[in-house]
Amino acid sequence: MTAYELSKGALKQAFSEDGYDKVQTPLILQITNIKSVELPNDVMKYRILLNDGVYSTHGLIDEACNEYIKNNNCQRYSIVQVNAFSIFATQKHFFVIKDLEVLSPTSEKSPVTLTPLDTYFAEHPNEGHLTLTKKTDNDSPAPATPSVPQTASFRQEPPAAAARKPTGPTPRVSPIETISPYQNNWTIKARVSYKGDLRTWSNSKGEGKVFGVNFLDESDEIKASAFNETAERAYRSLEEGKVYYISKARVQAARKKFNTLSHPYELTLDRDTEITECFDESDVPKLHFNFVKLDKIQNLEANSIVDVIGALKTVYPPFTITAKTTGKEFNRRNIAIVDDTGFNVEIGLWNNTATDFSVEEGTVIAFKGCKVSDFGGKTLSLTQAGSIIPNPGTPESFTLKGWYDNVGINQQFTTLKVDTGSNSENRIAQRVSISQALQEHLGDGDKPDYFSIKASITFCKPENFAYPACTNQVQYGDGSRPSLACNKKLIYQEHDGTWRCEKCDINYNEATYRYILSCSITDSTGQMWLTLFDEHAKKLLDMDATELQRRKEENPELASAIFSSVLFKEFAFRVRARQDTYNDELKTRYQAAGIYDLNYTSEAEFLSKELEKLLSQ
Repeated sequence: MTAYELSKGALKQAFSEDGYDKVQTPLILQITNIKSVELPNDVMKYRILLNDGVYSTHGLIDEACNEYIKNNNCQRYSIVQVNAFSIFATQKHFFVIKDLEVLSPTSEKSPVTLTPLDTYFAEHPNEGHLTLTKKTDNDSPAPATPSVPQTASFRQEPPAAAARKPTGPTPRVSPIETISPYQNNWTIKARVSYKGDLRTWSNSKGEGKVFGVNFLDESDEIKASAFNETAERAYRSLEEGKVYYISKARVQAARKKFNTLSHPYELTLDRDTEITECFDESDVPKLHFNFVKLDKIQNLEANSIVDVIGALKTVYPPFTITAKTTGKEFNRRNIAIVDDTGFNVEIGLWNNTATDFSVEEGTVIAFKGCKVSDFGGKTLSLTQAGSIIPNPGTPESFTLKGWYDNVGINQQFTTLKVDTGSNSENRIAQRVSISQALQEHLGDGDKPDYFSIKASITFCKPENFAYPACTNQVQYGDGSRPSLACNKKLIYQEHDGTWRCEKCDINYNEATYRYILSCSITDSTGQMWLTLFDEHAKKLLDMDATELQRRKEENPELASAIFSSVLFKEFAFRVRARQDTYNDELKTRYQAAGIYDLNYTSEAEFLSKELEKLLSQ
C-alpha cells in the first residue's frame, strides 16, 4: 500500500488496559479522513479517522499542530509519524495526536478491510480495555455504561415505518468504509447526502418501484436502494440532509454501471432494515468529497463522475438551450474554476441552479458529482444529483484560497475547452508551429507541456495500431476517481484459445482491442510523430479498434483503405509533450490530448483580422 510500514496493531494496544504505557513512539499511521471543525472564539480543530493497517478509530489533532497541518498538505490517506499522543473514550475511542510529521501527503487507501476499535472491543468484552474513560498523561478513568436505542423497522406498517426519534441511548456505530458482506451486526450513523426520486419501472416480468439514496459519514459514502413497498416507506421516511442510524440492510458488490461512488459495496434496504433518526449530527459531515485535481480531468474518460474544487475564475451569463427532439427549453450557465495545477476548467450548470447562481468570483467552491464531457475539449457538467458548496471549509479550500489570493489571481491558465465559431480567435492565436514546438523543446522539462497545432496527417502506421486490452473495471489509487477499465495488454493462451490478463487473473473468450495509433503529422514548418490512444484514434477513424482489427484480419486492404481515408486532411490538435526513457535513451514523445475538425469560418475570420493588422501598420 505504501513505502512506509504502518505500526500494525498499535491502536488496539494503545486502548488496551495494560498496553497504553507499552506503546512506543514514534508510530506510523494513516489518516483515513480529516475534517476541520470551527469551535467558539475562532478556534479550529481537526477531527480525523486514522488506521494502523489493521484497526481504525476516531481521532483529533491538537490545536498546536494546526499551522503544521495547513503548511504540509496533510489530507485524506496521508501517512504520518506520530511522535506524541493521548487517548480518551466517551461512546467512541478517540486517539489524540499531539505531535506529528507528514511522511507522505498522498498514499493509497488501505487494501484490507479495517476493524473499527469500537466494534472490536464490543465483540471481545473479555479483553481488558479503556471503555468510556478518559486518559491523558495524568488523568484517571471515569467509568460509564454504553447502551442501545430503540429503532423502527420497515416491517412495521405506517406511520410506525417512519424513522423516529430514539428513546434510548445511542448504538455503537461502524464507519461506512468498513461495511462489507463479511461484517455482521453493524450499525452506521450517516447523513442522507442524496435522495433520489421514487421511480416506477416495468419490463416483461412485471412492474414495480425503486428508490435510491446515498448515506455519508466522515469515512466514506455508500449507495442504498429499495424496491416496491420498502421503496415507498423509505422514500417517506428519509429526508435529505438529516442523520440516521441504519442497520440490517443487505450488503452486495457495487454495480458500477449505476453507482458512481468509490465504495466497493452498496446496500439494499429491505423489510428487516432498521432506520432511526439521529439528532446528534455534530460528527457527521454534510458532504464527502473525492477531489480530482483539474490537470487530471483531461485524462479521464467521457461520462466519468468526479468531485472538483477550485477558485471561481469566471461567471458567464445564463442562456437557453432547446432540445431538438422535444422542443423543451433548458436554462444553462457556464462558469470556470482554476486551481494550483495551472488549469482552467469550465463547468455547466442547468435550470434553477444556473439561473440562481450568485457566488462571487474569487470564491473557493467545491462541486460534487460532475460529469466529464469531451465535446469541444474536456469540460464538466453538474449532474442532477450533484451539489455546489461555496467555501466548504475543507483543508483543500484553505490552501486554495491562500494560493489564489496571492498567486492565482494574476496567473495565466491552460484551458481544456476548445473554442469553436466566433469564440475560437484566442485558441487559434495560441497555436504554435511544429518547428516552434521542437525549437522551444516543449516537453523537455520535469512536467508535461501542452500546446495546440494545426497540421495534416501524412501517414498512419498500419502495424501494431491496436492491442488486446483487459476490460475489467478496477478501482485505482485512493478511491478519488470512478472505477476504470484495467486496459492492460492481454496474452493469448494457445492451449485453450482464450485471452488472459495476468494482473486481474481473468480469461476472455474474445479480445477487445484499444488503439495505440502512431501517425506522422506535418505543417508548413516541419514534421512530428504523434500517438493517438483509443478515444482520439476512434474519433479520427470513425471506427472502434476491435472492428478495424477484424477487418484487417479478413482483408488487409480494407484496413489500409481506412487509414488512407484520413491522409492529408488537416485537423486542430491538442498535444501533450513529455520526456520518456526507452532503451536508456531519453526522448520527447508527443501524444494527442484532443483532435478537432477545423471551423473554416473561424479560420478565415482570424486570417482576415491578421491581414488587417498588417495593412494598418
